[in-house]
Amino acid sequence: MKLPSLAHVTFVGVMACFYAQDLLAATANEIYNRSSHNVLLLEGRDAQGKIQGQASATSLGNDVAVTQCDLLSGADNWVVIQDRHVFAAYPRERDEARNLCQLDVPGLRAAQLSIVPFEQVRIGQRVYAIGNALGLGLSLSEGLVSGIRDIGGESWIQTTAALAPGSEGGALFDENGRLLGMTDYRKRDGQNINFAAPAVWLPQIVERAGLSNTIGKLQSEAAHLAHTENWKALAELAKDWSRRQRENYEPWLWLGLASERQQDWPAAVDAYEKSLARMPASVSITLALVRNQLRQNQAEKALDVLHTAINQNRETADLWFAQGVVEQILGRVDASEKSYKRAVELDPVDALAWEKLFDNAVNRHDFQSARQAAAHLTEIGPERPDYWLRLTLAYYSLGLSNRALSAADRAAQIAPDNGDAYVWRGTVLVQLHAYGLAIEALKRGIAANPLRPDWAWEQLANAYYQLNLYPEAIAAQREAIKLAPKQDSYQGELGVMLKDDGQETEALPLFETLRDKYPDDPFPWRQIGFVQAKEGHGAEAITALEQSLRLAPDQAKVWQALGETYAHADRPDDVHRVYQRLRGLDSGRAEQFYRDYVFPMEAQP
Repeated sequence: MKLPSLAHVTFVGVMACFYAQDLLAATANEIYNRSSHNVLLLEGRDAQGKIQGQASATSLGNDVAVTQCDLLSGADNWVVIQDRHVFAAYPRERDEARNLCQLDVPGLRAAQLSIVPFEQVRIGQRVYAIGNALGLGLSLSEGLVSGIRDIGGESWIQTTAALAPGSEGGALFDENGRLLGMTDYRKRDGQNINFAAPAVWLPQIVERAGLSNTIGKLQSEAAHLAHTENWKALAELAKDWSRRQRENYEPWLWLGLASERQQDWPAAVDAYEKSLARMPASVSITLALVRNQLRQNQAEKALDVLHTAINQNRETADLWFAQGVVEQILGRVDASEKSYKRAVELDPVDALAWEKLFDNAVNRHDFQSARQAAAHLTEIGPERPDYWLRLTLAYYSLGLSNRALSAADRAAQIAPDNGDAYVWRGTVLVQLHAYGLAIEALKRGIAANPLRPDWAWEQLANAYYQLNLYPEAIAAQREAIKLAPKQDSYQGELGVMLKDDGQETEALPLFETLRDKYPDDPFPWRQIGFVQAKEGHGAEAITALEQSLRLAPDQAKVWQALGETYAHADRPDDVHRVYQRLRGLDSGRAEQFYRDYVFPMEAQP
């Protein structure tokens, strides 16, 4: 018998792969062609026929369909669309506990679907989801059964098949086209996790509707009380409900909400703990519990709760973000940063996490990372002026003035009445030495009530100061101090402006107050030295300048002032010592100092 050649074997193998792919594609196509007739577009319409909501429904046969109960609100009428044919749909029996509702659809014709028994559902089996994703019409996605998850005491099918808003109420089929479940986009509070209600539940809706009526009434009454903000009545309802159904998580959840809104934090924590014990995988209950634990300064307990939740839901960005917040409260900056980064890895459009990363970067003066975070924020919310102003701050701090100006201008274009946009524009223009334009922008910003009017006045004072317009600078700085009298840096800046305007007598007490308050800060010592030297008080000037240099030895300007004071006091050895120190700090100052003070001393007979 002749063996096939290696080339022939390779060719056959390659062709087999192509045929296998064609067969797989045909299988998905066959399932869509065979089963999509049972998947319906669901639309809620107002009295004028305007669409108010879109989702999906699944037909189990003639004249009947099923969908999620929570979709059937907010519209006057409901219709289903099958192959462009529109049928009126009337909500009937409701299984509130499972969020499943049956619709009467007179005239609808559809095949009786074969339902997969739940015990035959296998993790790893291939599945196909059909639904009205994004309201764009029916589409098919492919995936696997990735798990069976317990939620509220019921077993739900978890799938990797891609779903999107509008897919709710659609169908999940197995590889043979049998109905495996009804899809539920982001079921409950799991992030990036898609679920399906087992198909075996769907024929049970009618028989369970009576059992669900009591729960449904309680849910409706609780929702009404919450909507009307009758928190005391809601708490009483929830307590009574919890006594009747001790293992149900929902009454404890309502009790937690009622207690929280009444600012009874201990009661809220107790209720949310009981609710979470009955539904341990719930992200929303976890976050509610953590929120109220933090209100009671129980950060360590909150962190323990989050660690447990993350172990169960490692792909949930909200949990990582909350963990970052708690770690930050506990002062664990590095751990907090890692949590926020994990949050944006899981959800790149998590604006709150990017805001935290931006703030942390600014606090540690890492303005390159701040720029990256701000850039992400402007992509997430391009119409938010505050995000563009964050980018402005980052560029400004990096010395990228033109880019900072563009970002500030973008904020002003989005919100022409935003005072902060013009304050930042003026601040950047000062950096660009365009002082006249800066003053104009800052005045406009101040008139538009910025968030920090004190800072706006301080920036205006700086712009005037750069133009040596000292009276205007002093007046603006005084306005800043009126608005923020405890801002000590403003007092120091006012002192400098007064000193440079020749008002040393008024400036000196400001510096002395700062010296007494911050004895280890070289700034007030330095300024006291400058004023005393200008007033001709050599001994006092030398004492202050020497102390400033003890605290910060590399201040070339202060060494120069001290050397000049030594020269006036006829201390040649000290003058030479200052000259040698200046040579190592600032050669230009050293050369000028030599010409003005050292050389004349050396030239004396």
